[in-house]
Amino acid sequence: MIHFNTAGSGIMSPETLSLMQAYLQEEVEAGAYETELNHSPVLDVEVYENIARLLGASARNIALFDGATKAWVTALEALTWSEGDRVLVTPYEYAGNLIALSTLQRLHGVVVDVMPLLSDGNLDLHWLARHMSAQVKLVSVVHVPSCCGIVNDIAAVGNLLRDFPCLYFVDACQSAGMLALDVQAIGCDVLTAAGRKFLCGPRGTGFAFLSERFLATARPRFTDLGRASVDVHGTVHRTLQDARGFEYAERNNAAVVGLNQAIKERLSKAYGTESERYRNLFERLATMPGINLIAPGTQHQGIIAFTHARCPATELVAYLRSRGVNGWPGYASHTPYFMLKQGHERFVRLSVNASNSARDIDEVIALLSQL
Repeated sequence: MIHFNTAGSGIMSPETLSLMQAYLQEEVEAGAYETELNHSPVLDVEVYENIARLLGASARNIALFDGATKAWVTALEALTWSEGDRVLVTPYEYAGNLIALSTLQRLHGVVVDVMPLLSDGNLDLHWLARHMSAQVKLVSVVHVPSCCGIVNDIAAVGNLLRDFPCLYFVDACQSAGMLALDVQAIGCDVLTAAGRKFLCGPRGTGFAFLSERFLATARPRFTDLGRASVDVHGTVHRTLQDARGFEYAERNNAAVVGLNQAIKERLSKAYGTESERYRNLFERLATMPGINLIAPGTQHQGIIAFTHARCPATELVAYLRSRGVNGWPGYASHTPYFMLKQGHERFVRLSVNASNSARDIDEVIALLSQL
């Protein structure tokens, strides 16, 4: 199969798969607790240090989760909310995040405002600057949305917000592993990502960067026994004050070992190797009859979204898959503020990663030309 669905889930390397299989085999032979102890240098130290290197952060500010949405929602729910607090999001916000925000609206009277876009699809930062106030508690920006390949200028947003006390969340679910990330340059308080996408790690893994400012003001809604203790009087004492205090103790350690290997592989390679192939596919699709690219903004990477004039997205993706090419029929409802306004319920999403070749691109173009 030719894989153009890394935005859904990347293909793990043979080394990542082998390490996960070996870990599970050791659990069978030695016991799960004993295997965890044997691998504690990786599980308790190395994986945090490697994620920190990936993000330009300190290991004490890294927390592991079973997915990016769990990481984002855990950070959101750790804040204290009052009626009238405002949250600013962009039209590219992921629906999973919006569902969590809707709970805050219902329970606490939080107001969610959507930042408008400029005519070219980029974020209207002048609007953002004009609408900042003491009531704005959180600004949330998706770096690269799941619906298209626009790369939002998260560093520019962070620079603008440095003069305001609000918190700044960055959803890097699609950009982690594809684009270089430096949380200090971005200026964010929280950055969340998944291991399974452009990092090509296993499913069921994710992580968050939690800044010192966030750690000083937030408190996890729930802390399990692995991160807290209860004394004889029933008083709960948090045993971890760093980002790991927001984790749950129970996790899939074989997946964590796989995530660590995938991140090590990402750290060993330069960024941008797939840019030329992405541009090649993007430009060739733009000139094909019947193809309508969905490409707002001026910076694009990784993801190409389009509709076809005569073939529904689900049928087109099934056609490609039957001929050995993976793609994905995206849901407009997953980024409703932007994609539903485009008038499409489904769209074709192709995502390019570093393992894709020029021949892969020729193949998918040839198949689309045969429609």
